[in-house]
Amino acid sequence: MRLTHEEMDILRKLKKIMEQLTAEELKAFNYIWDNISVGEILFEREMTTRYGIEKPYLVARSLREKNLIERGEGCYNLAAWLKPLRKKIKYFTELVKVIERYSFI
Repeated sequence: MRLTHEEMDILRKLKKIMEQLTAEELKAFNYIWDNISVGEILFEREMTTRYGIEKPYLVARSLREKNLIERGEGCYNLAAWLKPLRKKIKYFTELVKVIERYSFI
């Protein structure tokens, strides 16, 4: 996979942010990355039942403050600045591999 200069800049910025995320924030970001957009109720249910996150609304707030997700009407969306990279890298597991491959960034 070949990344443009713009995509590399996004990847650099994202890597720095991801290095600071808690385990719960990483789980939630993984979920949003893979799904792009998810309703608030479904997000909270999935985070609680599937990932064991007790207060998913606090995790979502933290991800919003870090500008990784945005809140829409009754939903959470991947932040707009990440969408160009998301078009190329479909899944979070791929994203992690790309970050590891470009570990020099």
